[in-house]
Amino acid sequence: MQSIALRLHRRLQVADLFLVLVAIPIFVLFALAPETFGLSWAGRGGFLFVLFFLWFELLDIRKTASVHLTRTRKVACALLIAFVLLYFVANANAQMHAGQYTGTIYWAGVSLGIPNDVINSWLMAMDYLVLTSYVIGLATAFFGARAVLWIITPVVFSTGMFVLCVLDAFMPYGTIGPLQFWANFIVASVAFLSRVFGLPIYGYSNNLTIVGQHGTYRLIVFWPSVGVHSMLIYSLVMVLIAVKLNAPSRRKLTYAVVGVAGTLFLNVTRIFLISYYAYLYATSAHDLDAFHNSIGEILLPLWIVAFLIIVLNIERRLSTHVTSATTKPQGLAPTKSNPSSSQPNVAVQRDYDKSPHRSLVPKESLIPDNAIAL
Repeated sequence: MQSIALRLHRRLQVADLFLVLVAIPIFVLFALAPETFGLSWAGRGGFLFVLFFLWFELLDIRKTASVHLTRTRKVACALLIAFVLLYFVANANAQMHAGQYTGTIYWAGVSLGIPNDVINSWLMAMDYLVLTSYVIGLATAFFGARAVLWIITPVVFSTGMFVLCVLDAFMPYGTIGPLQFWANFIVASVAFLSRVFGLPIYGYSNNLTIVGQHGTYRLIVFWPSVGVHSMLIYSLVMVLIAVKLNAPSRRKLTYAVVGVAGTLFLNVTRIFLISYYAYLYATSAHDLDAFHNSIGEILLPLWIVAFLIIVLNIERRLSTHVTSATTKPQGLAPTKSNPSSSQPNVAVQRDYDKSPHRSLVPKESLIPDNAIAL
């Protein structure tokens, strides 16, 4: 048993242990309430993306990171882990039952005057606040305060989700003009695509009217349900990833622009697909809502993973090309023969400095009068 533990200790780096400790509360929460880990606005699926981004960042430092765990820091880590586990266990299944709210966090939100139909955004905000604080606190205890900069991508993602959930809880629906602007832009884009394809789907402001084959649907669109939050956060994450690349500034800018533009285009495509489903297949508002919740949020996560893979492959190929170019034999330099010297002629070859390439260190309520709020 001791030899197995020793081999495991040698295989695991400090960064691996840090990642495992961050993952434990999330996996415990998943085991207790797997139904809450949807990829929709009100789901905890974003926690898994925090882990993904954290793993991605730690790839760059896992072999070089050194731990600074004093006795005091070990005690702090233990207390931090215990508090986060206690919080997630206590709030794993907090939900509304027949108009009665369960859980202290829900009651706190109600006492702050948050509307009943968006109270779940308050719960998500508190979950992301606890998770963000946990990641930052654990990283500081393990590696020091500067380590937060090493894992900035998951911290920004989790913090962004917290901020947007708080905004939706206190200023729901179309209250926030700049965010609702993007919802209206998406509606206009879907209406344009529908006109191009000759579909009876019409959009104005935040209203989509779909004359479907099984009925007419009027969708009232608000920014959380058309993925504006995911669009903004994933765009910011892509910009951060581009900035951290060891690449020329022009190539970084290209990656950032492509990432943001692709995210916006994919979000428009997502809402268009939902509208097309309503036109061709949906037989009731419930069908449309189910399709919206199932396919709605899966495209953006797939896009960001594909973006990372494409960027990494491009950078790897460019790095290999540059390395092979610098190591290519340059031929023998001409030398003058010295008759008086008994030493043979020696070719002079330039010695190149090969520097290693650094790797890459995201409530709606159905309106009874045939209008659906998204």
